[in-house]
Amino acid sequence: MSDHPLYPHGPIRELAPGLWVVRGSLARNPLPRTMVVYRLPGGGLWIHSAIAMQPEGMTALEALGRPQVLVVPNAFHRMDAPFYIARYPDLKVVCPGPARKGVEKKVRVHDVAEDVLPPLGIVCHELRGAKRFECLYELTLPQGQRALVWTDLLFNLPQRLPGFGGWITEKIGSSGFFGMTRIGRLFGLRDARVCADWLRELAETPGLSWLIMGHGEPIGTQCAQRLREAAARLAP
Repeated sequence: MSDHPLYPHGPIRELAPGLWVVRGSLARNPLPRTMVVYRLPGGGLWIHSAIAMQPEGMTALEALGRPQVLVVPNAFHRMDAPFYIARYPDLKVVCPGPARKGVEKKVRVHDVAEDVLPPLGIVCHELRGAKRFECLYELTLPQGQRALVWTDLLFNLPQRLPGFGGWITEKIGSSGFFGMTRIGRLFGLRDARVCADWLRELAETPGLSWLIMGHGEPIGTQCAQRLREAAARLAP
């Protein structure tokens, strides 16, 4: 799609064997966004929350494998999906069941993630204590390690992002910590205690080595402790 807008993004960054992220941004918006790339057992690529990249970025992506499954994680992260669909006509597009109506206002969805991904070895966790606007995905890594991938449930932004938009982000309580933002609590939370207990349960995931969010830097150290801290912010 030569006419599809391309926004600033960084290089493909490897977190672990078979797991990569790309960090991007939008025009006049300081909020960073993250695309996750994961190599499936058959060698194809699982792409979560797609970011349309410059030609050199797409070439680097294709050097990792053929994009096979595209996850549109919720109705707010669908903007660049058409770019990938046009480039890879055989790409299978999935989204969480509860998000399908909103996603399909922009993108044709082939199936729901909860049906398609488990046979590929990806666990789809239903959000507990929060509205079901997305899923949490558990990815298997080498040597028994695991990665958890969110989109908007939890943020991990620095205290101050650039410009006036960064100042606003800080003032509304969306930066400077790992956890659920004030806006997330207002619009996405159902039961703080249930959600906090669920995060504490996830902290016990065997081999937990990466926490990846749609907005903010991935966490690759003390993952269990960081989840417990996020839980404590909701319900001590």
